[in-house]
Amino acid sequence: MGKAIRDVVIVGGGSAGWMTASYISKAFGSQLNITLIEADTIPKLGVGEATIPNLQKVFFDFLGIPEEEWMRRCNASFKCGIKFINWNKEPDTAGNNYFYHLFGQVPNVDNIPLTHYWLHRQREKNDIEPMQYACYSAAPLLDEKLSPYMLDGTQAMSHAWHFDAHLVADYLRELSVGWGVNHVVDEVEHVELKPDGNIAALTTHKGGRYEADLFIDCSGFRGLLINQALKEPFIDMSDQLLCDSAVAANIPHDDEHNGIEPYTSAIAMKHGWTWKIPMLGRFGSGYVFSSKFVSRDEATEEFIKLWDLDPNEIKLNQIKFRTGRNRRSWVKNCVSIGTSSCFLEPLESTGLYFIYAAIYQLVKHFPDKDFNPTLIARFNEEIEEMFDDCRDFIQTHYFTTSRDDTPFWRANKHDLQLSDSLKHKLETYKAGLVVNMPPTTDASSYYGNFEIEFRNFWTNSNYYNMFAGMGWLPDNPLPKLQYRPETIEEAKKMFSALKKETAELKNKLPSTYEYLKKLHRVGV
Repeated sequence: MGKAIRDVVIVGGGSAGWMTASYISKAFGSQLNITLIEADTIPKLGVGEATIPNLQKVFFDFLGIPEEEWMRRCNASFKCGIKFINWNKEPDTAGNNYFYHLFGQVPNVDNIPLTHYWLHRQREKNDIEPMQYACYSAAPLLDEKLSPYMLDGTQAMSHAWHFDAHLVADYLRELSVGWGVNHVVDEVEHVELKPDGNIAALTTHKGGRYEADLFIDCSGFRGLLINQALKEPFIDMSDQLLCDSAVAANIPHDDEHNGIEPYTSAIAMKHGWTWKIPMLGRFGSGYVFSSKFVSRDEATEEFIKLWDLDPNEIKLNQIKFRTGRNRRSWVKNCVSIGTSSCFLEPLESTGLYFIYAAIYQLVKHFPDKDFNPTLIARFNEEIEEMFDDCRDFIQTHYFTTSRDDTPFWRANKHDLQLSDSLKHKLETYKAGLVVNMPPTTDASSYYGNFEIEFRNFWTNSNYYNMFAGMGWLPDNPLPKLQYRPETIEEAKKMFSALKKETAELKNKLPSTYEYLKKLHRVGV
């Protein structure tokens, strides 16, 4: 027991710092002395935050916090998917140029995803019903802005969440301090290194000196410990994803008149795309763009015009980011978590996922003072695989587009550097092969099994949502279907059952606004 790590220092607050503090505090309790140092002069990122569906089961359930409890504290709403608008062509005035990326696995028939029967139906009957409307029950419900829960709390759709990231950080700070985490408001000015290259201590602006066995870098893009002190190189991937900047704002919204959308919108722009993250009373929005193709002033003007904003009345948050990852996220006795470790533009809400995935892996590979190199190496492999797999998926949103109306979209179609792993996935997809979950695995249990989730988040259903939405389809349905006429008949029943389920849910589900008023006790 003499080799056990006792003292941990976390540098940086925000979502990354306080998620880390609360999780490892829950995991190790009083056996660790945890100190979190954050500077009140360092601005925090985030204008609305969106997540993926396993956040509750992987993170909040581990902390022992029910969904309703943290949602009320963080002005949270629901996200049942992502609506991609104008990604296929230039904006049309009819407003029907969109498709959804929906959550959960499509049903299987004879251990073959329903998407392949949909493709067979398209080929045989020239059926033009979009995949998301044929193979899921959720898409028409999202069109109606319906809640994923009935008023009695019965869940009807897979969902993630929208919330105020600052409120989440504040809530987790309150919990962590209550669990014994030492909170220091100060700014790190110097990092002391040992002769062997490990971090010995941190000194701060107010004269504090903090020693620890393990240091966790949550300092954001600065990479104060991992990049600046330990000189770990950051692998730039700007040739693989072109966006590097954003302008963002919180925008008031008339919920009673317009309702609340239970999905994130990703609206294609001239030089990038804009997110819309609805919550009660407002929505967070930001234009993610490439400075290679547009100036910040021009992008800001385009963003203001999109929402008809008065720049004198709205606070704009200007952001510059780096795309890529550290060569190693864990070096010596320092682990980087959050944007100090890696970053992808928020097109599929990977920001918080990267944080709690790294925390999960840190606890799984938690060392003693010997810092076994095998534990460190395996952790780094996990983070590298996670990031690279997500990067591959984000790239599919760009090079598949049919838009060619600006230099930005033309560059995405023709100039992106694709990894060998993504090229292999594309070949697999075009051949009609699938990465399929076991037949008995439904969306709920899938998202609850983080080992499976961590290994292969971007499953066949996720890729099929994007490819089908962009008009990229396999060359042919699986040849196996030619030998299964009886399963084609079974698939027809499944398509009909989904339509029936949609009709029933339309009559039962409240609007998202109605459910959130009840959840947040608005007007009570």
